[in-house]
Amino acid sequence: MAGAQPRSTNPMEKKRIVIIGGGFGGVKCAQTLRSRLRVGHAEIILFNKENHLVFSPLLADAVGSSLNLLDVIVPLRQMLPDVMCRTEEVQRLDLVNNAVEFFGHDGMSRKFTYDHLVIACGNISNLNVVPGMADHAFPLKTVGDAAVLRTHILEQMEKAEVCEDPARRRWYLSFVVVGGGFSGVETAGEINDLVRSSRRFYTNIQQEDISVTLIHSRDQLLPEISAPLREFARTKMERTGITMKLNARVMLATGEGVGLKEAFVHGGTIVCTIGSSIAPIVDRLDSPKENGRLLTELDLRLRGSTTAWAIGDCACIVNGYDHQPSPATGQFAERQGRQCADNIVRALRGEPTRPFSFRVLGQLCSIGGHSAVAEMFGLKLSGFLAWFVWRGVYLFKLPSLSRRMQVGFDWAWLLIFPRDLSCLKTDTTDRVSHAHYEAGDFVIKQGDAPDSFYVIEKGEVDIVRTSPEKPEGEIIAVLGPGSFFGEAALINQQPRSASVRARTELEVVVMGRHVFTTISETLAPLKDAVTQAISRRSTSSWVHQPGAMATLRGLVLADFVEPPPTPLLAPTAPLGAVMQVFAENPSDFFYVSCDGVKLAGVVTLADIMRAQAANAPLESPVASIMTKDPVAITQADTCVVAAAAFRESSANFLPVVADQSSGRIVGFIRARKLLAAALPRMAKASVPPR
Repeated sequence: MAGAQPRSTNPMEKKRIVIIGGGFGGVKCAQTLRSRLRVGHAEIILFNKENHLVFSPLLADAVGSSLNLLDVIVPLRQMLPDVMCRTEEVQRLDLVNNAVEFFGHDGMSRKFTYDHLVIACGNISNLNVVPGMADHAFPLKTVGDAAVLRTHILEQMEKAEVCEDPARRRWYLSFVVVGGGFSGVETAGEINDLVRSSRRFYTNIQQEDISVTLIHSRDQLLPEISAPLREFARTKMERTGITMKLNARVMLATGEGVGLKEAFVHGGTIVCTIGSSIAPIVDRLDSPKENGRLLTELDLRLRGSTTAWAIGDCACIVNGYDHQPSPATGQFAERQGRQCADNIVRALRGEPTRPFSFRVLGQLCSIGGHSAVAEMFGLKLSGFLAWFVWRGVYLFKLPSLSRRMQVGFDWAWLLIFPRDLSCLKTDTTDRVSHAHYEAGDFVIKQGDAPDSFYVIEKGEVDIVRTSPEKPEGEIIAVLGPGSFFGEAALINQQPRSASVRARTELEVVVMGRHVFTTISETLAPLKDAVTQAISRRSTSSWVHQPGAMATLRGLVLADFVEPPPTPLLAPTAPLGAVMQVFAENPSDFFYVSCDGVKLAGVVTLADIMRAQAANAPLESPVASIMTKDPVAITQADTCVVAAAAFRESSANFLPVVADQSSGRIVGFIRARKLLAAALPRMAKASVPPR
């Protein structure tokens, strides 16, 4: 790490003021400081990972093609002359030694000290508050998010235009927006306007094919404004074709839509405007917090500090006007930035600081269809007039004359001409990602083009194949944790030969085609595993012997189920006691259960021998060596499923449970016993008639 640049105690030396964050609060603070302090008296440094300010209230307009994407950002260097703007990532703040640590341009850690520090880094988007949301939903926090979402919406319309299946076309044109605050309402309105107003340019898209659903956990939208305006917003948006689901909390998200407590809302596109968490730099800071937000004094100083200040979404600031915590809005962040700068100037001059106090000027929200709701200076407006005021206010708030002219021209243009439908597609680099699916969701559908390779982290999948004999589909295999699928279609460059459906709640690692090809060619273990899997799946006697499938279909699984070996082991059972159980009983395996009912794991004699060879302590719990959540078949499965599961796992036995949801232990089935019953019938079927 480079040595810190020390600060002198000489009161006449140039002071260094560091600002972390280039949002509304940080930018306003830097602007105010620069106007109040001469360049020779103060060095102002602003850290922000992006070199521009994102005018976040207009992101929804960029999604809906009401604005050019570049119109919602303003370069920081042009906004902040004589301010040192740095895009390096700050990694730690040392409040004791007045130092900032950051990664330099070369990736090396550097440090320098400050006289005053302003923390204005805001929060970060965190879709993991809802299971599956991070995997399947679009966030809307940055201009990059807006660009990706806009492109996706236009791609969905292009797919719908050429789709022959009416149900699939409606799915392409179904949009779900989660969150009924300002961002969610504006996004739903813009998506609805974009898709419905552009329908006339598409031959096959009908009005009834389009659905936009707004989901909100409270009983009314826009809790920040008055009840009459909330009701106006809801009614107006419903008239434009938006479906409202209020008092509805999203419990999960999948590739097919979102699950509510008592229903499932299907959607080809999910946009999530809720979910945020504190920035890592704030999380690591040893300073008093409340619900993850930094606590401040009334003058915006961090509690317990004389040289560090906090403003914006990352801080919990009491408003001196009404003695309530300040809301996390751009309006408050700007005023806090100005007040913080004024107080820093007063502190440098030895003058007393002033508490933050601000009276809300108003609230504005666009709801689509050239309508908005607004409360300003005690006046309540709705409809076109409110929309006109909304655009006028935001036009005035844009930080430069050139940007105001550009945005104003774009808005005026759309009053006469249609929105821009050009879809800028870029070939993104394949990546390794994660995905979440609920039981019953399809990961792959038979006939799909090959694009990814999947590894199961948690849960199980059914491999389902349709055929002339089984047009409704038949389960031909079950895969569990550690197994993979999708490799054959990628290697052979052929459509998917079977569907893959989540049997239980499922977590998978998804590897793009090019990443899979590169890794499988260079990483010997993966190459060997894939080769063995392809060989096993293509040459298995279970499915390739004459009459094998017909024979297996003629067998009844219940005839092969044996009672579970006793005793059942508790996960906490010490290894020494488990060894004694194996010594006193003839079984080669035993089940592990937490409650004596549900299957938690399996421990085999081979597991015991490996533990003994590794000198595992005899007091170690059996849970440390067992196979957790093993692949199991249910009483409702068929012998075809059992045979395929034996093939994939190369196991000698499989647990049998009542059903996947309960996991209640029923018994087990032996591969040898199933094979012994199947082989004579298969041999008989292979003998040609005389």
